[in-house]
Amino acid sequence: MRFYLMTDLEGVAGVSQWEDRDDTGPWNALRRQRLSRLLAGEVNAAVDGLIAAGFDDVIVNDGHGSGSTIDYEMADPRAVYYHGLERPFWLPFLDETCDATGAVGAHSRASTPGGNLSHTMSEAIRRWSFNGIEVGETGLQALIAGYYGVPFVFAAGDEWLCREMAQLVPGCVTVAVKQGTSMFSALTLAPERARELIREGAERAAEAIDRVEPLTLESPVVFRDERNEPTWDEENPGEATRVINAHVREIEGEDLMDVLMKVYPRYEPGYKPEQWRPGIRA
Repeated sequence: MRFYLMTDLEGVAGVSQWEDRDDTGPWNALRRQRLSRLLAGEVNAAVDGLIAAGFDDVIVNDGHGSGSTIDYEMADPRAVYYHGLERPFWLPFLDETCDATGAVGAHSRASTPGGNLSHTMSEAIRRWSFNGIEVGETGLQALIAGYYGVPFVFAAGDEWLCREMAQLVPGCVTVAVKQGTSMFSALTLAPERARELIREGAERAAEAIDRVEPLTLESPVVFRDERNEPTWDEENPGEATRVINAHVREIEGEDLMDVLMKVYPRYEPGYKPEQWRPGIRA
């Protein structure tokens, strides 16, 4: 069985502040190394649980920021890892060949009261919804998986993210490793305990495949994009189908992928990478 594991950083136990990529000082360098190790520890715990549950093919997407946040010297060799910039799509290799998907280090969506480091793609976004269903980044992952008929069955991160996904995808397994109390504070588990719970939750996630329905949308799909600052121009709407006001635009499409190609025109429509796996050649 194949599992697609998305990763982020803001929902990891022990993380409560933004990663600062501009500070080149020695203290920040050490801090960023620690963040990479904390993330790697939770990813390894999830991989271990998934392998124990019977998944023999685990794809890990290094999804935070520059796409190279996991400490690869710590990486579990039983998984393969997607990383780097200039991606052909946000979630390459997540398609109908996967049996299930989930996320580690996940954070709550933008505008979540008390959500630690809550946001949706960027701090500029106030709210995203598809056909009236409000989603954050992890919810969008579930929708993309659902487009291919793949169920979202596992989420580890902030308590507010876990509540969000339990409501969006009933029956999925959630593991809260911290509880946000503000944008920049949280009550967090020790890393060792967080990893124990993630390992246990990932193993239980296999049981959720039969009870969780893929998250899908009816056609047409209407995407609503609300921004904190005035952004959109009615006279120059760009990809928008409708500009409601300077803060809100809508994009309509035949299905989810049609909409996402309009939101992110740099992506190549219909692109799917070859399902190759690294290994020794004869």
